[in-house]
Amino acid sequence: MQMLLEDADLFDALKDGRYELIDQVYLQHREAFITYAQRQLHATEEDATDCFQDAVIAFYKNIVGGRLVELTCSIRTYLFSIGKRLVYRRNHQRQREQPTDHEAGINPADELDWSLIDRFENEHQRTILQQAMAKLGEPCRELLTLYYYHHYPIESVMNALDLPSAGATRIKKMRCLKELKKLVKP
Repeated sequence: MQMLLEDADLFDALKDGRYELIDQVYLQHREAFITYAQRQLHATEEDATDCFQDAVIAFYKNIVGGRLVELTCSIRTYLFSIGKRLVYRRNHQRQREQPTDHEAGINPADELDWSLIDRFENEHQRTILQQAMAKLGEPCRELLTLYYYHHYPIESVMNALDLPSAGATRIKKMRCLKELKKLVKP
């Protein structure tokens, strides 16, 4: 009960503009989250640190933006729930990544004949995509770049572009992607 009271006081101070206290929040819960993420979520130390930092930033922006007006759980629980989702998303993205030829056990000599053709096709596709991205409007270009190139989680994209919610960010991403596909098609 004492912890919730301290959290309530800290939350009220943050709402009142004492943003220097966000460092205290970060330092107070960082090690516990990293340990939790590594043991329970199978995250690397780097991923756990990055995800926790993003969780603290989201917490801070939600307070400043007025989206978090009342704390109904401990600050630790709030940060861990955001951080956990970010770690899950990062782990899921890693699972979707294709292994390199060497990791997959493919002999590079077997693929030698196709390497020049593949390289030409990849460069051609990259050029088409770059030209389409240049034609795309600025909010869409930035959103797609953050999400697909920099691998930002949807919450980080939402905060970076100052969008109202994760759902609105997903919808905007789908619309931007649809627009990009139109520009890529001949």
